[in-house]
Amino acid sequence: MDESKQKIRTLDANKIDETVYPIRFVGCLVLSKDNKIVLQQRGENWKNYPGFLSEFGGHIEPGEKPMEALVRELNEELGAIVDVSEVISLGVVTESITDYSEVIYVYFWHDKKGTITGCYEGDAVYYDSIDNVLKHQKMMDTVRWLLSACHEKELIT
Repeated sequence: MDESKQKIRTLDANKIDETVYPIRFVGCLVLSKDNKIVLQQRGENWKNYPGFLSEFGGHIEPGEKPMEALVRELNEELGAIVDVSEVISLGVVTESITDYSEVIYVYFWHDKKGTITGCYEGDAVYYDSIDNVLKHQKMMDTVRWLLSACHEKELIT
């Protein structure tokens, strides 16, 4: 999983210059109530990165804080009710696939209460292990990075 670190640059969250990075996102590696890694499979007809496996998340709206965007996005995409005290911030990254032009605030969330009701954007894909995820042919750089970061912190196995 070290190759993911070559495609990702970490940034200091306190020094994000919005004039340099006007496009900001949140991304979250989700673990289901039954301890499965939940990722989003983008359709082949998607405008951005069609067919790619990605974490759940999306744009930070004007005036919105990253955590507010995360709660909103997980609710919109999974029907999830997120308790922010259960969310683990993993930092801020930018990825090579976007030529390092976009910022992503990255998180981990374990849906211990089973609040996910479905998948309302793309298709939810459930994995038993990191190794099974890594068999996927097309995935966003952040997915590999998140898998590695969460594994290092013993959040997933």
